[in-house]
Amino acid sequence: MKKIVGAAAAVVLLNGCASITDGTSQSIIISMDPKEARCVASREGVELGTVTRSQQTLTVGKGARDIILLCKAQGHEDKTLRLVSKTQAAGVVGGIFLDLGIVDMMTGAMWKYPESVNVVLDPAAATVPAAPAPVASAPAATVAVQDGAATKP
Repeated sequence: MKKIVGAAAAVVLLNGCASITDGTSQSIIISMDPKEARCVASREGVELGTVTRSQQTLTVGKGARDIILLCKAQGHEDKTLRLVSKTQAAGVVGGIFLDLGIVDMMTGAMWKYPESVNVVLDPAAATVPAAPAPVASAPAATVAVQDGAATKP
């Protein structure tokens, strides 16, 4: 009987552990405008993957460090976004009741990034060609009028 109660208590407590309930990786859906945009994700200088129109899901390992998205599309301004992870309840509960959160912190499971991100790139500023330089012209001739007749000075 004591074994059954002990096993049941362990199962209840382990349900709070983020490593078990939520895993150590997650998928982030990234929608982009314009559709031809391409985003490269990196964390601490290490490339994690590329997102395009045909591949809009990025699967990453969870962690406390931010993910940087650098997005580009021809005819549009580049955009950099920072995806910030936040602690999740299962990690906090596991930290209080189980192992002080050591496992969840080591595996990154106590952290979670946004589930979806919408990236909108601004059109590139139109480059207006410079106006041509004014052409220097000779000074206009002056004409003097005397008694109704025009004469040149």
